[in-house]
Amino acid sequence: MKIAAIIAEYNPFHNGHQYQITETRKNTGADYIVAVMSGDFLQRGGPALCNKYIRTHMALSGGVDAVIELPCLYAVSSAEYFAGGSVALLNQLGTIDILSFGSEAGDLSPLMEYAHSLCAFNESQQASIKKYLQEGYSFPYARSKVLSSSKAQTLLSGPNNILGLEYCKALLSSQSSIQPFSLKRQDTGYHHTSLDASSHYASASALRDALCRKPESAAAYMPDTSYQLLCSNQASACTSGRILPASQDIQMVNENDFSGLLHYKLLSEQTNGFSQYLDCNNDLSDKILKNLPDYTGFSDFCRLLKSKDLTYSRISRVLIHILLNIKTPPFFRTVFPERELFVPYARLLGFRKSASPLLSKIKSHSSIPLISKPANASSILNEDAFALFRQDIYCASVYESVQLDKFGKTPLNEWKCSPLILP
Repeated sequence: MKIAAIIAEYNPFHNGHQYQITETRKNTGADYIVAVMSGDFLQRGGPALCNKYIRTHMALSGGVDAVIELPCLYAVSSAEYFAGGSVALLNQLGTIDILSFGSEAGDLSPLMEYAHSLCAFNESQQASIKKYLQEGYSFPYARSKVLSSSKAQTLLSGPNNILGLEYCKALLSSQSSIQPFSLKRQDTGYHHTSLDASSHYASASALRDALCRKPESAAAYMPDTSYQLLCSNQASACTSGRILPASQDIQMVNENDFSGLLHYKLLSEQTNGFSQYLDCNNDLSDKILKNLPDYTGFSDFCRLLKSKDLTYSRISRVLIHILLNIKTPPFFRTVFPERELFVPYARLLGFRKSASPLLSKIKSHSSIPLISKPANASSILNEDAFALFRQDIYCASVYESVQLDKFGKTPLNEWKCSPLILP
């Protein structure tokens, strides 16, 4: 049995994702594909446009055999920890043979070459990166400067190349037996926000923009099932493992739907500052406090705080950390002791009935528990692991509360949710 894995957000699931699944099977001979998917909040520091159960259904309908949730701590972290946490989870499943990812390069060789170089970085090179960051360069650009290669700078200008590099680095640093496999992206690129009528592929950014402005224009770039799931917002029956209609409107959320919650959190904690939250140093905490009187909303506040040395994504992630109560010590250090990344459980969001042999193999080979019923987690996990699991439940509850406020949609009880099962 050969098993491939894909690390994804599926926000939303589109034709490019379908292509990756099909090509991964064809080129690797994989019998099963496991997706490690972010839950309700994403790596760039914002919410998913629809909840994780709808996106799980999209993925399973699109050919994935099982979907496992990436804990929110990793899902809303920098590219390094997003990739590192995902690879750590895959390593601990003990069954994954191949990690498939899309990249602008579509060529594994340069990514592996630079991954080896990064794994061998010394203190002097790390100091040089810090210097470039202080001068206002982005982290990927600073790293490419230290690599002293124009080729590296070109390669690392693509967001999926950056993630691909982090996947390769995480595999190398963990001495993983998982083999990387890279496919060239078929869409116009992450930063393109317009649809190309001559193509069947579009970036997730372009699709989200189209769905907000003219939803029907996005249909051609998504599998039919994915588009229909998004239109009907069918996720109300995760508690029984099947799907029931919930609405005939496209009900999507965005970061500004969390503006009121975030404002309240910032106001209520301004006395102590925010440096206890993950990725928020004293300087950024002071900047948040200084500009808090001018707060008008989530995205506007990100733009207000943005500067040469602080990217929009970095600020957005920090604000999400504050909103979701994701702090640094001691919580973060129990999960990240020194540089060793560890995910203490695998939360199963959904699977296909035909994937029963896959789940049996995971259960027999995994070094961590496979959680299918959240209500049982407290009796399965140790104290630190259960704290991380509760964090995931809390994040989902925050997301559900916004859906209730915006759409009047009855919140899901995460503790009672079972995996979605498709034929």
